[in-house]
Amino acid sequence: MMSADHRGSQENNAHGNARQYIAQNGNVIVPEAPEEAGHRAKHRRWVQYGLAGILVGAAVVTYFVIRIEGHSKESNDLARHGPELKSDLVASQVSAYIKGGIEGEEYDATQENPVRTKLADLHGPHIDITLGNIANGASLVTKASIRFNRLQSLEPCAAVGGEVVVSANYQFKIPDDQQPVPPAKPFTLTKTISYEVSANKHDRLMLTVGLPNVPDGNSPWLGVVDVILEHDGGKQLKIGPIALVDAGANSEFYPDGDKWKIPAEPAKGCIKKNIKLVSEVLKTPNLVVAREVASLDRALRDFRESPAGQPMDGTTSPPPPDPTKNPPAGQPADDGPLAPAPVDTNVYTLMSGL
Repeated sequence: MMSADHRGSQENNAHGNARQYIAQNGNVIVPEAPEEAGHRAKHRRWVQYGLAGILVGAAVVTYFVIRIEGHSKESNDLARHGPELKSDLVASQVSAYIKGGIEGEEYDATQENPVRTKLADLHGPHIDITLGNIANGASLVTKASIRFNRLQSLEPCAAVGGEVVVSANYQFKIPDDQQPVPPAKPFTLTKTISYEVSANKHDRLMLTVGLPNVPDGNSPWLGVVDVILEHDGGKQLKIGPIALVDAGANSEFYPDGDKWKIPAEPAKGCIKKNIKLVSEVLKTPNLVVAREVASLDRALRDFRESPAGQPMDGTTSPPPPDPTKNPPAGQPADDGPLAPAPVDTNVYTLMSGL
């Protein structure tokens, strides 16, 4: 009897045209019909698509769960600590002028142990800054600096003097090694302070600066300064440049309200030199000009036109530069006496010893 050929194929009459393959180990292998193979491949693809959809859906659900948990944490933190507080400190108005109210004393410098007389209404330069903080958090100023870019004495125009020295308690005192004669090199004065501007508020910060000791006969000085305020963890707010002038201690040459007293017969070249100095200062870009600096420029030019200090017939004084964006409170009208500034509880004064 002959054995089956395991390497060949046989017809299976029971299944019509289907073929059977007999492997060498004796197993019968029946290949899939083309239609059945197609259905199986299609089924596998749908299974793969379904698994991919499940994975994508799981990822989307996970994303939204994380977002919801994050929002929930933020809401809980907001409930516990409140909203994040931020500050936004800006200078909304700046002006400069000479004003009284500075304390000090006077004494005779020729005496070894002079009697010192207390004074309560010395006049000197004031820098008046309105700070705005339009934000939801308070702003804390921790340091104030005045940087002198220029400091020089005006020509006195008259040789006057005496033995009396006036000592003024300025918040920022020009040191002995930075005197305006000869012109000083740039320098900076700094004080540590603690000054808070509340959220969505405006407050005024008033700074005074000058020579701590002024001998009788001293001519006024003219300076250009910047104010730098350090606040809220090291941020810096620069204000300026600002042109300042002080009252001096010369009985023949000093500011008088919105005018200046000038000697009827000034020293030769005095008016010309002072006009040159003031003109140079006023050329500084973006300058905030103190009212007395503007009036000094006008008075010197008027005097040059007419020794009596008034314009000659048919001439017109040049208009002074705008001293401030808004006139400071308490300043006199052009033809009025010096008026005291109204009491303002929002004006901040640096305390001595800080």
